[in-house]
Amino acid sequence: MEKVSRKIIGITMGDPCGIGPEVVLKAMASKELSHEGPLLIIGSEAVLRETAKGLKLPLEPEGRDVEVLDLDNFDLEGLGLRAPSKEAGKASIEYIFRGIDLALRGDIGALVTAPISKEAIRMAGYPYSGHTSILKELTGAPRAVMMMLGGNLRVSFVTIHIPLKEVPALINTEDILSAIRITTRGLRELFSISEPRLVVCALNPHAGEGGLMGSEEEEIVLPAVMQAQEEEINCVGPMASDVAFYKASQGEFDAVVSLYHDQGTIPIKLLAFQRGVNLTLGISIVRTSPTHGTAFDIAGKGIADPGSMLEAIKVAGHLSRLGRPLVAYY
Repeated sequence: MEKVSRKIIGITMGDPCGIGPEVVLKAMASKELSHEGPLLIIGSEAVLRETAKGLKLPLEPEGRDVEVLDLDNFDLEGLGLRAPSKEAGKASIEYIFRGIDLALRGDIGALVTAPISKEAIRMAGYPYSGHTSILKELTGAPRAVMMMLGGNLRVSFVTIHIPLKEVPALINTEDILSAIRITTRGLRELFSISEPRLVVCALNPHAGEGGLMGSEEEEIVLPAVMQAQEEEINCVGPMASDVAFYKASQGEFDAVVSLYHDQGTIPIKLLAFQRGVNLTLGISIVRTSPTHGTAFDIAGKGIADPGSMLEAIKVAGHLSRLGRPLVAYY
């Protein structure tokens, strides 16, 4: 493929058996994307055509610059499974690998990834916990941070896809500080916020209640916040998460640093379940995704809402048009 404008947005199809193909095609047909540049879908043309047929939608809408990069790596006989499978996991990983490669080479200006199944990619023999770990490894970033956008909230995460019972043992001052730094730089570079205001959530109820409900706030979180303040980062915490998210929703903070997955995803999805966007910070390419999963239970029924995919494409397009060189940092 020849090198092309950075305004081209690459979109991986996601797990063939999930709702990825459906929400991608519905997004392509939406008038909301009329101002976006060329779009390149990376996936299986056979799956896309079969899905488009069921939806009575064109694969390449008239008047839109849409192309399909066909990896031809999934047998249509497996499409009816609508559940995790080794074959679908392998195919979905290959779409991501190709998309990251195209973005690193400059052949596309941004990458949007449709949902994958973590169970399926494990069945296919890949050790990744999700898109973020794949992006970190393949872009060579020292650390990648997941940020979710929804409503008027921006939330970045210190840990993501790990069991809740393991969170206390896995959070540490260094990782919290790294997340603060990366979030601050991301807000400056991608959102043009010159002096970002951050709040870091506590781990325990009532921010530990002076040690009565846990010592992590004093021993782990506070040292990271204090170091960030020494680096002249406008950051406060640890703050009880219910208070932190309320204040952020009222405009007091530009981003919330969440310590674990559900602490941050619940507020985002409460405010913007159908319009949330996942953004990866700390890597050298622009990458966004919907905030929902593969939704195997409704896949193939034609009822999946493309709102989150639409927002992910629009955010990717906006960020790619900024024309700012991204580098992996921290």
